[in-house]
Amino acid sequence: GNLWGALIALSIAMLVCMVIAMFIPEQPLEEEPAPFDWQPIIRLFLMTAVFTAIILGLRECVKAGTKWASNFPTTSANILTGLIGLMGMSITIGLGVWLCILISMGERVKEKPSFTWWVINRLAFLVGANNIASFVVYFLQEKFTHLTGKTAAGPAARVIMFVGVFILVTALPSGWLSDRFGRKPILVVSALMAAVGALIIVIASGMEVMYVGGCLIGGGAGLFYTANWALGTDIVPRLEAGRYLGISNLAGAGAGAVGAYIGGPIGDTMGYTLLMAIYGVLFLLSLLALFGIRETRTGPKS
Repeated sequence: GNLWGALIALSIAMLVCMVIAMFIPEQPLEEEPAPFDWQPIIRLFLMTAVFTAIILGLRECVKAGTKWASNFPTTSANILTGLIGLMGMSITIGLGVWLCILISMGERVKEKPSFTWWVINRLAFLVGANNIASFVVYFLQEKFTHLTGKTAAGPAARVIMFVGVFILVTALPSGWLSDRFGRKPILVVSALMAAVGALIIVIASGMEVMYVGGCLIGGGAGLFYTANWALGTDIVPRLEAGRYLGISNLAGAGAGAVGAYIGGPIGDTMGYTLLMAIYGVLFLLSLLALFGIRETRTGPKS
């Protein structure tokens, strides 16, 4: 009930993080920076326009497909809608990433195919992870009919709390594990954990079981965040790390847009349980992108 208190606390936390960042030692440039180039700015606008157009177009396709599927019996309608939604999000992720990286890097995209697959892996996982938290209130209201309005806020916050705590618990050991066993094996474990967690929250009959699912999703996300970012820093050229990792933020920014804008109509018409199941499958689909990634570092074995 204290909205301003929450906003002020978050603002103070951000300011503290900013101040801490100012104490990070950084080497000064040894030579004068190159003249400002407008070309990357133009490419940025083109990337944004293309990705937005793909999301808008696929959303309309999914809406039309969902409307068509609703003419079938309930079970068939759910299956068809789930497949249509999953296909729409998957095409948006794959096509959107490939076109945006092509626009940004031009022909050089052929030199680093692993980078493209890495961003696809990142975006597919984050679409699931970010949007489960976004829609959890509506999902709980649908699943447990006694939770309506504000009464759903507390349980939803506790689910998200368990997710957040287990992100913290697993994020640090994930770094050590990915150094020891390699990045990709940890990413496989993270996707499987998150997918099992999503399955648990979909079939859960009580809030206690929901919390278990939240723990698994959080644990998988914590493993993913560290191992995926470590894999990305292995892949990108060291002298152009800023440029490449900047492009990779397409995944962070696009996750909410893909999952919410395409998934929202599915939740509104067919229910949020189906939507949560689609996000769970996206965790598993993120694994397919790993086949296109050539891991250049396996880490110490002892």
